[in-house]
Amino acid sequence: MIGDRVLSDVQLSNGVSVKLLFRVIVLFSLIVLTACSQENPPADAPANVSAAAGENLVALTWDNVPGRTYWIYYKQGASVDLDSHDGILYNHPSPYLVQALSNGLEYAFAVTSSQSGSKVGPFSPVVTATPRQLSPTVAWTVGTSLTANNLLSVAYGAGIYVTVGDAASVFVANYSYTSPGGVTAWNPATSLPVTGSTNLSAVIYDGARFMALGTDGTVIKSSSTDVLTWVAASGITGATKMNDMAAGAGRYVAVGNAGEIYTNLGDAASAAWTLQSSGTGYDLYGISYLNGRFVAVGAFGTLLTSTDGVKWVSPASGIGDSLRKVAYGASTYVAVGDAGAITSSSDAITWTAQSVLPGGQSLHGISFGPDNQFIAVGTAGTLAYSATGADNSWLTANAGSVDLNSIAPNLVFIATGAAGANVSGK
Repeated sequence: MIGDRVLSDVQLSNGVSVKLLFRVIVLFSLIVLTACSQENPPADAPANVSAAAGENLVALTWDNVPGRTYWIYYKQGASVDLDSHDGILYNHPSPYLVQALSNGLEYAFAVTSSQSGSKVGPFSPVVTATPRQLSPTVAWTVGTSLTANNLLSVAYGAGIYVTVGDAASVFVANYSYTSPGGVTAWNPATSLPVTGSTNLSAVIYDGARFMALGTDGTVIKSSSTDVLTWVAASGITGATKMNDMAAGAGRYVAVGNAGEIYTNLGDAASAAWTLQSSGTGYDLYGISYLNGRFVAVGAFGTLLTSTDGVKWVSPASGIGDSLRKVAYGASTYVAVGDAGAITSSSDAITWTAQSVLPGGQSLHGISFGPDNQFIAVGTAGTLAYSATGADNSWLTANAGSVDLNSIAPNLVFIATGAAGANVSGK
């Protein structure tokens, strides 16, 4: 440029060109202007910071201030600061779950904030918490009854819990660890393709949507856009009484009374169900897809397994009482049932009956969750815990006194039961 040529020809007495000096002055001015335009750090620390322990996690809460970006510093032990920490979590508003922590170890947390790209302001006081494994000593929250009808099944998927039961009862809740009861609120379905004469015995999440099964063979599914809206799916015709349903291996399997097993090898929304030979005439109460196989349980200790839902084998369960549900975890299958019956297996072929659950309460549902333990639920609010599923490893507690029929695992465990009962543990 002409101006550059002129400046390049003018030299100061000390040998520095006017052009270079001009560029230095411009650069310095830009730096000063940028510094002046940057926001000052917040003058106050985040307020009301608290830490609540959960399973392998800590829930942090504080008062959000609009326009601020929050930084979480954490460290194993009782203290943490700017120069001594295990990690920094950036740009997370309250509430926030710090996960993948070790149970039984204390962690320290401090929160600071910045605004419009400023440096961080003061740190909050340090708060500490010790993640812990859910146990009988942890208080369970007993929620307000959702309905006068019995709730028979509960499932979790995509951040949502759904529970179903008698008289076409369908209730939906969004998961929220920091909310009372672990959910924001329970709401009844607003649109159903069935009437109150339909009793819904099971609900599952198949990875894309929720599916519910009626005792009369009716099948309904949640809308792809709204879980409060349900539409009809392909039903099971000629069923005696259907009790449970599972999805896996690209298919659906439903079980019911008189040993009936139906499979749907396509899309359960439209494909037909086919009656399979189960090899038993006993009622089947529960089915799950676990570790690459379907496992069904029923009356008089009946136990069936299948890899495809079509061909079934019947290993001996070692149990004479009815079995109601089965779960898998810690390399172990565990089936539970009436009068405190429990049987377990490492391969789903050879099963060993365990000692009857202390108290002899019947167990209706069981799950293995991200807390790495089995939790079973049953009559009179019974809860049974085991980290391994092994004999004599079970501890018991109670969540209220109403019968619980089903439990869904997540960071919050939700169980539902008789007369609209719902309890949560976290």
